[in-house]
Amino acid sequence: MNSLPAHRLDPRMLRAWYISDVVGIAVVAVLAMAAWAIVRHLGGDVFWVYLAAGVIEAICVGDLLISPRIEYATWRYDVTPTDVDLYHGVFTKKRVLVPLVRVQHVQTKQGPILRAHGLATVTISTAGESFEIPGLAEDDANELRDRVAELARLAKEDV
Repeated sequence: MNSLPAHRLDPRMLRAWYISDVVGIAVVAVLAMAAWAIVRHLGGDVFWVYLAAGVIEAICVGDLLISPRIEYATWRYDVTPTDVDLYHGVFTKKRVLVPLVRVQHVQTKQGPILRAHGLATVTISTAGESFEIPGLAEDDANELRDRVAELARLAKEDV
Protein backbone atom coordinates (compact mmCIF):
# COMPACT_ATOMS: atom_id res chain seq x y z
CA MET A 1 0.00 0.00 0.00
CA ASN A 2 3.05 2.27 -0.08
CA SER A 3 2.81 3.01 -3.78
CA LEU A 4 0.54 5.78 -4.98
CA PRO A 5 -2.71 4.99 -6.77
CA ALA A 6 -2.23 4.52 -10.51
CA HIS A 7 -5.17 6.36 -12.12
CA ARG A 8 -5.01 10.07 -12.88
CA LEU A 9 -7.59 12.69 -13.75
CA ASP A 10 -8.44 13.53 -17.35
CA PRO A 11 -6.04 16.21 -18.71
CA ARG A 12 -9.04 18.40 -19.63
CA MET A 13 -9.61 18.95 -15.91
CA LEU A 14 -6.66 21.33 -15.85
CA ARG A 15 -8.44 23.65 -18.31
CA ALA A 16 -11.70 23.34 -16.32
CA TRP A 17 -9.89 24.41 -13.13
CA TYR A 18 -8.36 27.39 -14.95
CA ILE A 19 -11.76 28.49 -16.25
CA SER A 20 -13.29 28.06 -12.80
CA ASP A 21 -10.55 30.23 -11.27
CA VAL A 22 -11.04 32.92 -13.96
CA VAL A 23 -14.77 32.95 -13.18
CA GLY A 24 -13.89 33.40 -9.50
CA ILE A 25 -11.61 36.32 -10.33
CA ALA A 26 -14.39 37.92 -12.39
CA VAL A 27 -16.86 37.51 -9.50
CA VAL A 28 -14.41 39.19 -7.12
CA ALA A 29 -13.98 42.05 -9.61
CA VAL A 30 -17.76 42.54 -9.88
CA LEU A 31 -18.11 42.50 -6.08
CA ALA A 32 -15.27 45.02 -5.81
CA MET A 33 -17.01 47.34 -8.29
CA ALA A 34 -20.25 47.04 -6.30
CA ALA A 35 -18.39 47.80 -3.07
CA TRP A 36 -16.69 50.77 -4.74
CA ALA A 37 -20.04 52.14 -5.93
CA ILE A 38 -21.61 51.75 -2.47
CA VAL A 39 -18.68 53.36 -0.65
CA ARG A 40 -18.53 56.19 -3.17
CA HIS A 41 -22.30 56.75 -2.93
CA LEU A 42 -22.04 56.93 0.87
CA GLY A 43 -19.16 59.42 0.61
CA GLY A 44 -16.52 57.07 2.03
CA ASP A 45 -12.86 56.67 1.11
CA VAL A 46 -12.64 54.29 -1.84
CA PHE A 47 -8.90 53.75 -1.28
CA TRP A 48 -9.68 50.85 1.08
CA VAL A 49 -11.89 49.23 -1.52
CA TYR A 50 -9.06 49.46 -4.07
CA LEU A 51 -6.60 48.04 -1.57
CA ALA A 52 -8.81 45.14 -0.44
CA ALA A 53 -9.86 44.27 -3.99
CA GLY A 54 -6.27 44.45 -5.20
CA VAL A 55 -5.02 42.13 -2.48
CA ILE A 56 -7.84 39.64 -3.05
CA GLU A 57 -7.35 39.71 -6.83
CA ALA A 58 -3.57 39.23 -6.42
CA ILE A 59 -4.18 36.18 -4.24
CA CYS A 60 -6.69 34.79 -6.76
CA VAL A 61 -4.29 35.30 -9.68
CA GLY A 62 -1.47 33.68 -7.69
CA ASP A 63 -3.74 30.72 -7.00
CA LEU A 64 -4.66 30.56 -10.70
CA LEU A 65 -1.00 30.39 -11.71
CA ILE A 66 0.05 27.74 -9.19
CA SER A 67 -2.74 25.62 -7.77
CA PRO A 68 -4.34 23.89 -10.81
CA ARG A 69 -1.06 22.40 -12.09
CA ILE A 70 -0.04 21.11 -8.68
CA GLU A 71 -3.52 19.78 -7.95
CA TYR A 72 -3.64 18.00 -11.31
CA ALA A 73 -0.15 16.54 -10.83
CA THR A 74 -1.00 15.09 -7.42
CA TRP A 75 -4.55 13.78 -7.93
CA ARG A 76 -4.59 9.97 -8.13
CA TYR A 77 -7.13 7.26 -7.40
CA ASP A 78 -7.64 3.50 -7.56
CA VAL A 79 -10.53 1.14 -6.95
CA THR A 80 -9.70 -2.28 -5.53
CA PRO A 81 -12.15 -5.05 -4.62
CA THR A 82 -12.14 -3.77 -1.01
CA ASP A 83 -11.36 -0.02 -1.09
CA VAL A 84 -11.36 3.22 -3.02
CA ASP A 85 -7.89 4.77 -2.65
CA LEU A 86 -7.66 8.56 -3.07
CA TYR A 87 -4.52 10.72 -3.00
CA HIS A 88 -4.50 14.50 -3.57
CA GLY A 89 -3.55 17.89 -2.18
CA VAL A 90 -1.59 21.01 -2.96
CA PHE A 91 0.03 22.01 0.32
CA THR A 92 -1.30 19.19 2.48
CA LYS A 93 -1.23 15.78 0.84
CA LYS A 94 -4.22 13.64 1.76
CA ARG A 95 -4.52 9.87 1.33
CA VAL A 96 -7.89 8.28 2.03
CA LEU A 97 -8.95 4.64 1.87
CA VAL A 98 -12.72 4.32 1.65
CA PRO A 99 -13.82 0.75 2.50
CA LEU A 100 -16.37 -0.39 -0.06
CA VAL A 101 -18.40 -2.07 2.65
CA ARG A 102 -19.08 1.44 4.06
CA VAL A 103 -20.24 2.96 0.76
CA GLN A 104 -23.91 3.95 0.86
CA HIS A 105 -24.26 5.47 -2.59
CA VAL A 106 -22.24 6.64 -5.58
CA GLN A 107 -23.20 9.38 -8.00
CA THR A 108 -21.84 11.37 -10.89
CA LYS A 109 -22.39 15.09 -11.30
CA GLN A 110 -21.50 17.86 -13.73
CA GLY A 111 -21.60 21.59 -13.51
CA PRO A 112 -21.61 23.75 -16.63
CA ILE A 113 -17.80 23.97 -16.85
CA LEU A 114 -17.30 20.20 -16.52
CA ARG A 115 -20.15 19.51 -18.97
CA ALA A 116 -18.59 21.87 -21.54
CA HIS A 117 -15.36 19.84 -21.33
CA GLY A 118 -17.04 16.41 -21.37
CA LEU A 119 -16.05 15.72 -17.76
CA ALA A 120 -17.85 14.58 -14.62
CA THR A 121 -17.18 14.16 -10.89
CA VAL A 122 -17.80 10.87 -9.08
CA THR A 123 -19.01 11.27 -5.49
CA ILE A 124 -18.72 8.31 -3.11
CA SER A 125 -20.79 8.68 0.06
CA THR A 126 -20.52 6.82 3.35
CA ALA A 127 -22.60 7.36 6.49
CA GLY A 128 -20.24 10.10 7.69
CA GLU A 129 -18.56 11.66 4.67
CA SER A 130 -18.53 12.09 0.93
CA PHE A 131 -15.45 11.78 -1.24
CA GLU A 132 -15.08 13.19 -4.74
CA ILE A 133 -13.00 12.20 -7.73
CA PRO A 134 -13.20 15.25 -10.00
CA GLY A 135 -12.39 15.54 -13.67
CA LEU A 136 -13.04 12.17 -15.25
CA ALA A 137 -14.22 11.75 -18.81
CA GLU A 138 -18.02 11.25 -18.75
CA ASP A 139 -17.83 7.62 -19.89
CA ASP A 140 -15.04 6.85 -17.41
CA ALA A 141 -17.00 8.51 -14.60
CA ASN A 142 -20.13 6.50 -15.39
CA GLU A 143 -18.10 3.30 -15.60
CA LEU A 144 -16.33 4.05 -12.30
CA ARG A 145 -19.65 4.88 -10.60
CA ASP A 146 -21.16 1.59 -11.74
CA ARG A 147 -18.04 -0.38 -10.76
CA VAL A 148 -17.87 1.12 -7.26
CA ALA A 149 -21.60 0.52 -6.75
CA GLU A 150 -21.27 -3.12 -7.82
CA LEU A 151 -18.16 -3.72 -5.68
CA ALA A 152 -19.90 -2.08 -2.70
CA ARG A 153 -22.91 -4.34 -3.18
CA LEU A 154 -20.66 -7.43 -3.36
CA ALA A 155 -18.68 -6.29 -0.29
CA LYS A 156 -21.89 -5.96 1.73
CA GLU A 157 -23.03 -9.42 0.61
CA ASP A 158 -19.75 -10.92 1.82
CA VAL A 159 -20.17 -9.46 5.32
